Amino acid sequence: MTSLEELRKINARCIHCRACQYAFSGEPDREGHNEEYTGMLQGCPAGLYYGWEGFYNSGKQWIARAFLNGEIEPSQEMLEVIEACTTCGMCQTQCPNYIDTVHIIEELRAAVIDSGVEPLKRHKLIGDRVMQEDMRNPYNEARDERIKWYDGVVDKEGAKVAYFVGCTGAYRQQHIAAHTASILEKLGVDFTVLSEEVCCGSPILRTGQKEIFDDLMEKNLEIFRDFDVLTFSCAGCFKTIRNDYPRMSGEPLPFEVKHTLDIVWEKIQDGTLKIEKPYNKKVTWHDPCHSVRHVGLEIEKEILNESDNWLIDSRKAEKAKQAWFERPREVLQAIPGLELTEMYRVKGDSFCCGAGGGVKTQFPDMALDTAKERIREAASTGAEVLMTSCPFCVTNFNDAVKALREEEEETGKDLSHLGSKLEVVELLELLDQLL
Repeated sequence: MTSLEELRKINARCIHCRACQYAFSGEPDREGHNEEYTGMLQGCPAGLYYGWEGFYNSGKQWIARAFLNGEIEPSQEMLEVIEACTTCGMCQTQCPNYIDTVHIIEELRAAVIDSGVEPLKRHKLIGDRVMQEDMRNPYNEARDERIKWYDGVVDKEGAKVAYFVGCTGAYRQQHIAAHTASILEKLGVDFTVLSEEVCCGSPILRTGQKEIFDDLMEKNLEIFRDFDVLTFSCAGCFKTIRNDYPRMSGEPLPFEVKHTLDIVWEKIQDGTLKIEKPYNKKVTWHDPCHSVRHVGLEIEKEILNESDNWLIDSRKAEKAKQAWFERPREVLQAIPGLELTEMYRVKGDSFCCGAGGGVKTQFPDMALDTAKERIREAASTGAEVLMTSCPFCVTNFNDAVKALREEEEETGKDLSHLGSKLEVVELLELLDQLL
């Protein structure tokens, strides 16, 4: 947890250059797919949707500074602006001063709520739900239904690997959870799922409800403490437990964390897994913000925090970050017949799906519009399939494609150039079918 004084010091490094408003291609010599996707593009979903300075990160940093200096009073209106952010981290990637912009925004949300301002209506609702003992999830579902999708042994004794399913996998994208468990079984991983698992707290932390988050974090750390490894299919759960639990608890994790895709990648790299079945489709890949950009940035930060020589270690950190960005691509390249065609904004510069940070809950129109923008960018590559590895991204992309198809039916127009014909596929689901 960051004190307001520490937050003031971090925020003071912002010189308001506005570099955070734009996405610079991580590969400057790469040509765009058309006149629209080339050169310097806006990268902030909230700024792109609303258009006002206050909704960009640069504006939010000014709001944070004014709040910290006592120049503005916290209010519901202020919260409406600072909560309209997916916390995707695009701004942080572009910042020349290496400011942890997302951390500032999340801490600002918490500080406003701590001052007595009520959380936004739908955010408060999910906070209330995760605290109810018969729920412990934001979806208003029964807690005893959490593991109903799984027909294996629950709470298996002796297993050293636990699969943290997450709320979206448990209640909304159950096929992804089932495919993940199937992959682990096929790879010979001795794992279990736990009936006592509760929400990881990601949407609660993102929306500034820290006390509730602390309760969820303590519960999960208690029930998973004795495992060697936690594995995930949800990008948000992975990022929250990997990055946020140590920061918020002030202690290192008692277990190792791995996305299930990392386990697949390791097996491919050491030669113990070779995918034989072909997948003869043209695919474009969407990097989930939580599991790719945020974890990549954290890997970079971890190296630099231990550095005695930034000049040398900054190169090492950048190399490690880029290697992390390449992992899902190396898995895709191991699939026979799959043709990968990249979007213009990728890796650290990848454009958000629009669902995170509490946005899909409180600002569904912004979430849908952001997903449509990413779908349109995917369609510009000529791909048949938009592939990713995050159940929340899959949900939002499918909502966007559905909306485009409904518009086609209503207007009679061909919207394939906007992505209406795209198939959205979760990579773990595909891998299970190919193994």
